[in-house]
Amino acid sequence: MAETIGFAIVSALATASGTAITVTATTASVIGSIAITTATTAASLLVGALNQPKQRNETQQSVLNQAIGPRVGVYGRTIVGGSRFLFETRNGALMQGIILAAHEIDAIEKYLIGDRYAQVVQISTDGDGRWQVTDFPQINVVSYENHLGADDQVASPYLLGQFPGIWTPEHRLRGLAYVVVQFLGVKREEQQLVYPQSYATPLRFLIRGKKVWDPTHPAQDPDDKATWAWSELSGDCILDYLRSPDGCRFPLSKLDRASFEDFHDLCAETATRADGSTEFRYRISGSYTLSEAPKDVLARMCSTCDGRLVRGPTGLIGIRGGRYDPPAVTIGAKSITGGSLAPGTDRLDRYNRLKISYSDPDAYYQPTELRALDDAASQAQIGVVDEALDLAMVPSWTQAARLAKIKNGLDHPEWRGTIASHLRAIRALNEPTARIVFDPLDDPAHPEIEPMMDAVCDLTSFGLRGEMTGCDLAFVSTSPAVYAWDPATDEPPRPALPTYVTPVNDVPRPENPIASQSLRGGQGYGVLSWNASTRPDAVPQAWYRNNVGSDDDYVLMTLRGDGQSAEAGPLTDGQTYRFRVRFIAGGTPSQWSDIRTLKIDTTP
Repeated sequence: MAETIGFAIVSALATASGTAITVTATTASVIGSIAITTATTAASLLVGALNQPKQRNETQQSVLNQAIGPRVGVYGRTIVGGSRFLFETRNGALMQGIILAAHEIDAIEKYLIGDRYAQVVQISTDGDGRWQVTDFPQINVVSYENHLGADDQVASPYLLGQFPGIWTPEHRLRGLAYVVVQFLGVKREEQQLVYPQSYATPLRFLIRGKKVWDPTHPAQDPDDKATWAWSELSGDCILDYLRSPDGCRFPLSKLDRASFEDFHDLCAETATRADGSTEFRYRISGSYTLSEAPKDVLARMCSTCDGRLVRGPTGLIGIRGGRYDPPAVTIGAKSITGGSLAPGTDRLDRYNRLKISYSDPDAYYQPTELRALDDAASQAQIGVVDEALDLAMVPSWTQAARLAKIKNGLDHPEWRGTIASHLRAIRALNEPTARIVFDPLDDPAHPEIEPMMDAVCDLTSFGLRGEMTGCDLAFVSTSPAVYAWDPATDEPPRPALPTYVTPVNDVPRPENPIASQSLRGGQGYGVLSWNASTRPDAVPQAWYRNNVGSDDDYVLMTLRGDGQSAEAGPLTDGQTYRFRVRFIAGGTPSQWSDIRTLKIDTTP
């Protein structure tokens, strides 16, 4: 049966992706047993626990120099690099053009220079916004022009101005999200400080990826992208990939909309952590390349939610998983004509240590290891047998821990086996679970003897015998305990983060700044000075405004070379100004310092 399964799904995905795929019996068998399983007439197609190579974060966050770079899609929120399409100097500036995604994205939230988040301020509305770096040491010398990839986006004003006649209004890069970055030249003695890695200074971007269709939202039209919104819910993103021209290309008429609506609600449920904070039950975060096989991308996405794609009797593809489904059908002993049954936990080839990794946002979405799940009793008997769970598109340690418990429970059932039954078992055809009562010694004379197995089971395959003479099923037992979660007892400690990551709200503010006046050429300048931060990775940011203005009127001051003072001016004689300063480390700002006021007096 696995060969039939494998051929069926490879054929479907090849047709969907428009890619020619050569399939051998071995390939089909592997795909059938690992990736997607189905049966014959009116049966189910399941995407279960899949082990396949993952797209590594280190690759997706690199900025590549290639003539034809990889086309990348992004779901959820994550950090990406990109492919350079331009790297030229012009008018004393280094200009870089970097493509982030091969589709429209929702937003660029943050910019990383090297291994730190840069503070920026919007300076114009060119493209989808132009932003200037405002923190030390790249203050006022690095700027970004965003283009989010809309189908009607205009050509880059930066490049039109810097490369007239070469970059034209027709160079719009429609449908591609990209950034143009400008590095201004600095004095030779400042180059090592401002650009310690010269032209190779690493650039990365924290973005919100694809806008997707929410099947439960009445205002969103599945055929009108303009009505869609950004979402990080796993079910919505899987649905989008199934429909996407860059994914599986299934028309909506081939998909079970009701099941995806139900799965949206499951993913949007609130899961509570041990500290009382909450998160969506199943979120997704990460990228894929358009050269990857759709089955591999789907496997990686489904691993974020214990998702299983199913094809029901109507032929529509739906989704299930991620929760315990109580049985609606019982297959009793009198319906079973034969079969095999084996304990599911006594196998010596079963793993007894599950090692888990996920992508932590506070570690720049790099792979982060969670505490392993160990079966001490099994390890004492047979030694340590490892299994790895690589959740490359999971952005939460608690979500990763919940998924690890589910996988461990499903992989170590109490029972597993196959049964042959009368045609009455067809009632379980489209059911995720069934109660199976297996009793080959059924003896009406001794009703006190309990059946060999009476358990709720996941149906892993379902087939009809020729001429409709009966059914053949494969199953593994399951229980509510597999999906039960008590954060007080089940939640592992959060992994220690790298030392370069700044814990939130752990940046002390500048204390007791001093405002003073500097006179040059008969004009007055405002100077604000402060003591250095106790954090070596903190950079200062000083602002000033007219005393009669509002907080919206604050203007950035010019940071001096000592890093402990800033200057503004020339200022108006006789006018009073307000000054303040804060520290920023790892993208996290401190509280503002106390306000200092200063009246400018240029009288000799």
